[in-house]
Amino acid sequence: MFKSIALATLLVVLVAFLGFQYYITSVPDLAEPISVEETRFIERDSSLLVTLRGNNGRHFTVGLRGDIENKPEETALFFISNPDLVPYVYWPGLRSNDEKRVLELLEDLVEKEVRDGAISRIYEVLKNRN
Repeated sequence: MFKSIALATLLVVLVAFLGFQYYITSVPDLAEPISVEETRFIERDSSLLVTLRGNNGRHFTVGLRGDIENKPEETALFFISNPDLVPYVYWPGLRSNDEKRVLELLEDLVEKEVRDGAISRIYEVLKNRN
């Protein structure tokens, strides 16, 4: 009986951790309209970052790290999905499903004529890569 309760508890804890991990590494559905809150280039890391804000107040930071001008195919995509809860930086793999979800989000913004050079540049790099 004790082993069954311990095993059930362990399974519940593992499922909870998996759910939490998915929550902090998934690309969020931001409520329309989406605005660009901040754009910055960090020269030290060669990182281009864009922070988006949905109508519901949720933030999503996405960026590229690496030589965007000379070797865009080698740049690494990263994002912070829930900075208010856990400031966890997630680095999806090249051409992964997560990278394609970010591309779709940025494509929606570019189609809605959000005029921001950083968004356009990140979108262009991801589109050429996928």
